[in-house]
Amino acid sequence: MAKSIDETKLQRIKEATIEMVVSKGYGGASVSSIAKKAQVADGYLYRHYPSKAALVQALYSSNIEYFRNLIFKYMEEHEKLEEVITHFCYEIFTLANENPSRAKFINMLMNDYTFLMSKEMVLKIPESSKRMVERGHKTGEVSKEINVEMFNAVFPAIPIQYASARATEVFSKEKLTEEDAKIVARLCINALA
Repeated sequence: MAKSIDETKLQRIKEATIEMVVSKGYGGASVSSIAKKAQVADGYLYRHYPSKAALVQALYSSNIEYFRNLIFKYMEEHEKLEEVITHFCYEIFTLANENPSRAKFINMLMNDYTFLMSKEMVLKIPESSKRMVERGHKTGEVSKEINVEMFNAVFPAIPIQYASARATEVFSKEKLTEEDAKIVARLCINALA
């Protein structure tokens, strides 16, 4: 008979993983420390994830996929790229306000070159950015000189970095606002023009 899956334990594993990666870095977060923080046996964690890399990739990919789908939704709803970026900024800022560890987790892994994204994500991210660059070229919001790699250095990098900095309360303890989202989106558009 198959063993039942305890969803609360899986949720604790996910939360512990995010906390350990944020506090120790990807390299410093071990399966044992994650399991201990989640109050599960190492074996229980391995029953659901074959490795730390698989666990972290699954969490990172689900976060990136969520925001990627939002971007596509906003691209269907809005013609102007600045509006799309503003909505993205608002969503990532809301995440930073409500779940600072998750915002820091995304930012840390985006900038940790010891963390390897899944092959699927490696293919999906440039494809998403390419669609945004093409939209920006069409609307005149993005300079024709800007390629996908340059675009990614600005978006989503700047909004995620800004949200993470606020989540760590480096410069301010104030919650991020809709007005902040508009300002950061304008910053991105100005950098891409």
